[in-house]
Amino acid sequence: MKVSGPIFLLLVLWLSSCACDGETVFKGIMWSMNKLAGDGYFPSSEIMAIGNFERVEVNMQKSFHDGVRYNEVELRLINGRGPQLHVGEEIIARKVAEIYAVEFSKINEYDAVKITFIQTDPFNPDNLAMSEYHFRVEDLIVDQNPVDYGLQ
Repeated sequence: MKVSGPIFLLLVLWLSSCACDGETVFKGIMWSMNKLAGDGYFPSSEIMAIGNFERVEVNMQKSFHDGVRYNEVELRLINGRGPQLHVGEEIIARKVAEIYAVEFSKINEYDAVKITFIQTDPFNPDNLAMSEYHFRVEDLIVDQNPVDYGLQ
């Protein structure tokens, strides 16, 4: 704790004396957060475009219950506007989970991916509709070059 105080102070002084624009600093912070959490932690624009979502929230949950470890990644996709979202929500959820499993470098540390679609009422933000879909990570990861090609 004694070492982190001076380092934090030096970091704050360096950032305050920097003549950088805000966008460059923000990109640097996002890059460092992405490296810390793992490449692909923040969902790509491809995921956002699938349902034309307003925003996405990522939540990593690690729990240990009755001697069993369970780790889950939750993607909360908020206010999707795509017409395909209303027709085949399950298909969109599976596609989002598969894309995220490919992009996130630390996906193997987790057991499941939970996709949550949230729609809020534009007139009353307290009204919302939610639907959840759970996928096992092992089902999402497809080995592109299997060793035995299914033959044994």
